[in-house]
Amino acid sequence: MSDDTRPDREPARFRRGDPAREAPDPVAERREVTCALRDGTRLRTVLLVPHGTGPWPALLTRHPYDVTRDEHDGMLDVGRLVAAGYLVALQDVRGRFGSEGVFDPCAQEVADGVDAVAWLAARPECTGAVGMWGASYASETQFSARLGGASALRAIAPALTPAMSALDGFRFRGGVPEIGSTLAWSHYAIAPDLITRIDSACEREAEQKRWEATERAIATREAFRAGALHADADAEAIVVWGLDRLREPLESAHHRAGKIVDRIDAIDIPVFLIGGWFDVFLGSTLEIHRRLLHRAKDTGGPVPYLLVGPWSHDNMSGRMAGVDFGSGASADDLGGRGDLTEQHVRWFDAALRAGAADMPPVRVFLMGSNRWIELDEFPPRDTRMLELYLSTGESLAAEPAGSGERRLTSDPAAPVPTCGGAVLLFAPFEAGPADQAAIESRQDVVSWRTVPLAEELTVMGTVRAVVHLATTGTDADVVVRLCDEHPDGRSLVIADGVQRGSARFVDPITGHGDRRPVEPDQEQEFVVDLWSTAHTFLPGHRVRVDIAPSSSPRWDVGCNVFEPAGVITEPTAAEYTIRYGAAHPSRLVLQVVMTAPR
Repeated sequence: MSDDTRPDREPARFRRGDPAREAPDPVAERREVTCALRDGTRLRTVLLVPHGTGPWPALLTRHPYDVTRDEHDGMLDVGRLVAAGYLVALQDVRGRFGSEGVFDPCAQEVADGVDAVAWLAARPECTGAVGMWGASYASETQFSARLGGASALRAIAPALTPAMSALDGFRFRGGVPEIGSTLAWSHYAIAPDLITRIDSACEREAEQKRWEATERAIATREAFRAGALHADADAEAIVVWGLDRLREPLESAHHRAGKIVDRIDAIDIPVFLIGGWFDVFLGSTLEIHRRLLHRAKDTGGPVPYLLVGPWSHDNMSGRMAGVDFGSGASADDLGGRGDLTEQHVRWFDAALRAGAADMPPVRVFLMGSNRWIELDEFPPRDTRMLELYLSTGESLAAEPAGSGERRLTSDPAAPVPTCGGAVLLFAPFEAGPADQAAIESRQDVVSWRTVPLAEELTVMGTVRAVVHLATTGTDADVVVRLCDEHPDGRSLVIADGVQRGSARFVDPITGHGDRRPVEPDQEQEFVVDLWSTAHTFLPGHRVRVDIAPSSSPRWDVGCNVFEPAGVITEPTAAEYTIRYGAAHPSRLVLQVVMTAPR
């Protein structure tokens, strides 16, 4: 492997009006270089070199979003990473912005990641030890490099990561295609640069017109109507790529590309995971942590570290959907424990320089109480399971109180709109603890709630719902939301999930298991995974659960008809009957602690 180095550095500047010279720029030199991969493809890489005499351990981030933005507006302050004595490398992945080649999302990053790490480790400025950091796609490139056997990669810090599985919040959730996220990412984040890279002006113009057609379909919601996934849309190539993935069977090998679902043992280095309670990849982040922790206990390997804030995929301010969790909730504060950059420096100093981490294994933000707590593991060891049963009078109770049923109509022509939650969408669909009052007033949304609480109730761990349901169709989607109903009437979503009836026997992580139709008019048990949370319901508040047949544009609108692979059916309305009582124990299951840690 070789590189083509082009020095690109202006003299350090100082502020005017201060007679004392301030500290010089921590970046001694900025270079744009090329990293040549094994097939000759050259990747643009920005190197930020510290002052002094090297070599230094290196920190690398790789993603498809133009790495020059990270120099001034990234998740971390790269200047401070350099000032801490790290050689920093920012790299555009294959086929993106300044890098050559054709972009093949996820699949390309295993071999390319191995080459990039080896190239960086071999540079004279580097000690041979490399760490990686970054969020979202830049988290997946970290795992991919290790899956490929990058021996110089000694520690990773993946944030907001989809790397566990494509089936649990990346392309699917509960067997339902994540059509909103797929379109938002492929159309807005990826397509524009790919279009500019088309050499032929005629072909470029044609692809731009396809982009505009997709934009119209998103604006009119035509892109999300029931059955739209199988329509012959005139969409740009990357959107077609994404939709093709959503059309594939859950067990498709494409869903495993770059994922660690079958290879958790390959991740045998220190890992620092960062997540958000309203991130679309929260489930993946926590499942990776759970599996790595289990392996560490079994083998004595490195214990994973975990930090989870009240954040969404693109908002780490601690303020979203009209809720302000306080200044300490921001990634720029972290409750007085330094910002996210400082946390990374501490982590990498320990992992790459044998320093003291000075960090708790787990630090999570407890919503409701609005404070950070430190734990040995998540969920904490002293939790218990609390079951709240759907009961008469629209009440949630510790024991089944009476029996009965409630009905709603699932009409694919009028789906329930998405409102907050752990989403990755586009305006006006903001992530976070949005007020569900307008959604709960719909006829196709049914709710149950506790009496006002006399004392605090702290959920710290998994949340799931068990729903006994009969439908007139041969398939059904069950959307469940856990909400905190405030005394003033606001009902803020805390966690949510979905389960498609035909996929209820399919493992949501591996995709193993058979899809099968739902028997019409026969009661079925739907288990809906709402992932996890850390939230305190305060005295006077109510625990509330909402059940709906859809959430669009987040999830594909079901047709209420079982669709075997390759078969397309017409959407039809169906009647859902939700049954409850001792003989039909529909319930909300919460992992709670008796006393919230201080």
